[in-house]
Amino acid sequence: MTITIALLQGEQARYFVTSSLLGTVQAAPATLQAEAVRAVLWALCRGGASSLSSDSAVSTRTLLHHTRHLLLPFAQQPPASSPGATPTTEQIDRQFLERLAEQGDLLQIRHPERQWLPAPPRLVPLGSRYLLAGGLPLLALPGTFQKQIILRTTLRLLPLTADKHWPYAYQRLASWLGPQPPSLRELQNAFQQAQLIPVDQGARESTPSQAQVYLPHAPGSQEERWQPLTRVTRLSAGRYLLRRPDRWQPGRFQYSIALLDQGRLLQESHPWEEIDIPRLCYALDQAAGRRTIARWYGQAGSETLTLHLESHLPRREYRLLQAVGERLPVSPNSTWRYCWRAIARSDLPLVAQALQSLGITSEHQITASTG
Repeated sequence: MTITIALLQGEQARYFVTSSLLGTVQAAPATLQAEAVRAVLWALCRGGASSLSSDSAVSTRTLLHHTRHLLLPFAQQPPASSPGATPTTEQIDRQFLERLAEQGDLLQIRHPERQWLPAPPRLVPLGSRYLLAGGLPLLALPGTFQKQIILRTTLRLLPLTADKHWPYAYQRLASWLGPQPPSLRELQNAFQQAQLIPVDQGARESTPSQAQVYLPHAPGSQEERWQPLTRVTRLSAGRYLLRRPDRWQPGRFQYSIALLDQGRLLQESHPWEEIDIPRLCYALDQAAGRRTIARWYGQAGSETLTLHLESHLPRREYRLLQAVGERLPVSPNSTWRYCWRAIARSDLPLVAQALQSLGITSEHQITASTG
């Protein structure tokens, strides 16, 4: 099947996105933004031609400029009472493009600057549905597939029956999720074997008061177990995970391994920059003998379940939950800080296996149907 899409301009460009989204559903902002990126990139790359190469890649600046222009008619202007708010178009940035690249819709090229190509379309089998990955816009799909698409934030899903006439490639779920991460035991060993460098007395005294230490035995979620280093003067001697605010990126942290003795910093590793910190925290929880529970809720006879979690998931497991469920907001006072609904029972084995690899025990609470 050959699809050729001319470079979109003005009303044509807006129609390209809205006819496949807003005409049939009330699209969430992230859904509309993701489809706008795909539509613009697909058009700029001449309909995803088979001859695509680094020479036809689109720069970040060009892609963002055209996408923001495409979204202008749908930009949610902030109310007068919220001067700090920003229009929807301002949420389209390089990080959003990287998110689409991580889920397999865009390809990043970093020569000589960061550039983008649409990833080839493919189906990724889940337990209950197929995930549609790739940079193919919805309007470029055959009409039979357009009518079957299920939109979930930036992801797009198709029923299992779609494979009967699918003209493109397939991709295994394990491949789409990304490289297999180290096991909890491997992370525990790496944590204990990491080289530590003695810290001189001057550096100890100048340790920022914002430094925090992770305490697996502390109550609450993983985020609540980070305690100020200045308040843990009774800690037994040992290795601990330490974090400090990143001075250049507000809201982010730099992580290291520290040898502490009653709150005194004796030795410290170089920064651990490539480690998935939530996964490392699950490894430290397991090493400390902490039992972590996931609670499943559902009704007898129902085809879907709801999952409640105490702490954030690592990147790979979070991507899986994004594909099979819908995340719901929860009360700040709730014991369960993360909630995922509409998880098909046929997807339960996939999720249960992923949770088990993190040392999480699943408990089920099935209630009688009220029907």
